[in-house]
Amino acid sequence: MAEEESWQKIVQFMAILIIVIALVFILKTLKNIFIPMVLAIFIFYLFSPISERLARIKIPRVASLFIILGVIGVIGRYFVQILINNTREFIAFYPTLESEALNTLTRWLTQYLHIEAVGVQSIMQSARMQELLSSSVKISLSFAGKFLLTLLILLFIYLTYGNYPNIIKRAFGRDSRRLGEIFEMIRNIYRQITQYFVVKTVISLGTGILTGTACAILGIKFAALWGFIAFLLNYIPYIGSFVAIILPIVLAFLQFPHSYKPFVACGALIGIQIFMGNYLDPEMMGNRFNLSPIVIIFSLFFWGYVWGIVGTFLAVPIMATVKIIISNIEPLKTVAVLMSKRAD
Repeated sequence: MAEEESWQKIVQFMAILIIVIALVFILKTLKNIFIPMVLAIFIFYLFSPISERLARIKIPRVASLFIILGVIGVIGRYFVQILINNTREFIAFYPTLESEALNTLTRWLTQYLHIEAVGVQSIMQSARMQELLSSSVKISLSFAGKFLLTLLILLFIYLTYGNYPNIIKRAFGRDSRRLGEIFEMIRNIYRQITQYFVVKTVISLGTGILTGTACAILGIKFAALWGFIAFLLNYIPYIGSFVAIILPIVLAFLQFPHSYKPFVACGALIGIQIFMGNYLDPEMMGNRFNLSPIVIIFSLFFWGYVWGIVGTFLAVPIMATVKIIISNIEPLKTVAVLMSKRAD
């Protein structure tokens, strides 16, 4: 009898393992479908507080979507133009930057480590600018396609949003207790994901503005570009915000090789990241998701492997959604507790 139970556990474990592997394969293979779908859902959560306010004054949800996108488009046009100009100037400046970086590296290796740097220089110069531009164009076209598909899915979500309560009632019958649990779970997901994206966007915007302003005051080239990169990468927990300041700090040392400015830039940019990421972010977020740092790091690697850079942006809200769902499923509540940072 004991042997039979042991075999049953082995079979169950193997079945779960096969399902997980199959699920990862499907998510990775069909990422061009899943990524726009998930992005559309999370953009819906981000815009939701505004659309709810507009709905109270009898503005249809679909109309509110176009109003929001229109306002963002009008405001963003100016900043996008600045960003485009900065990016164009950076591409034009790249050969000079590459040459200065290689010369500085060569001097440093020769002077301090007594290493012949000709080999290193030839390796680094092998990547030509044409390849960089070609890769950038391909990425831009892929992004544009995913963005349009995301907007289309978002439009359908707004069109069908009002039918979801009736669909759920129809699917799960009239059991008031069961329906209450399902609607409570949906409200928890809605509330937490909405709060995450709104607060995280505000913090990321503040980080980007402070980073760009600090670079502009110190005279570091392409300040708007560094601010935009800091804004984007701040969505990636722990590592994104610090990766964003590497390039402006390196550029500061190349741009002002015999000045105190690179050290001021280094201190200012790191200080901004520490203040925004280690103090303001936890203060405003209030640890709402109660996710273990180990779970967050694992989710960054996992979703980064499955969906690339987009996966790292979506890792935390996806894991938070998974945690909320399994915390409402009795056999999986133990897993939800193990995913937590605090035993609340």
